[in-house]
Amino acid sequence: DHNIRFIAVNSGVDSANLQDNDFTPFLNIINEFYVKDSSKKVKASMKQKGESGEYLTTNPPYGYMKDPDNKKRWIVDEAAAEVVKRIFDLCVAGKGPMQIAKALTAGKVLTVKAYYAKRDGKTMPDNPYRWSVESIRGILERPEYTGCTVNFKTYSKSHKLKKRLQNAPENYRIFPDTQPAIIDKNVWERVQELRANKRRPAKQAQRQGLFSGLLYCSD
Repeated sequence: DHNIRFIAVNSGVDSANLQDNDFTPFLNIINEFYVKDSSKKVKASMKQKGESGEYLTTNPPYGYMKDPDNKKRWIVDEAAAEVVKRIFDLCVAGKGPMQIAKALTAGKVLTVKAYYAKRDGKTMPDNPYRWSVESIRGILERPEYTGCTVNFKTYSKSHKLKKRLQNAPENYRIFPDTQPAIIDKNVWERVQELRANKRRPAKQAQRQGLFSGLLYCSD
């Protein structure tokens, strides 16, 4: 469309050669078949690993670390685990993600990214103490902190699309007691109940209304 000459050296294709142009569609079909077949084999391998209870994530969630003696096993990262426990305690006490983020920022607690940078000897981010609401939500919603492994939480529609889509909970594969628990299961379930009935403090007085999260305007 833009009169640009295309040359693929390894494939021997030159768009200026009319004969090459006739062969190119067939070459594309062969390449597409190869990529699709490779993707199918990788998916089959990952499915087998996931069904057997192996971790499908490359890196453990914040609060855990890989066991130096066994890379396929997670152990508790004590320093980070204390922050995770604090976040859950604040949520049980009635604090929302925004309030928790402000509390950690005020207390100069290193963010997840800053903590990893300091631990691994890398360059620290510009705002090492500024926690985001998204980070707090991600931590509060991870069932792995109860000591289980959750596989197949996301999926892709096609090998052509890099975007991962959220899977339905009934399609998850959950394996209990695969690593030491940081949060008690009852505490995690209580937090999920509180998150399902979000409460917010009144704008004037920083306290929650008695019926906050329970009663809603009919309009």
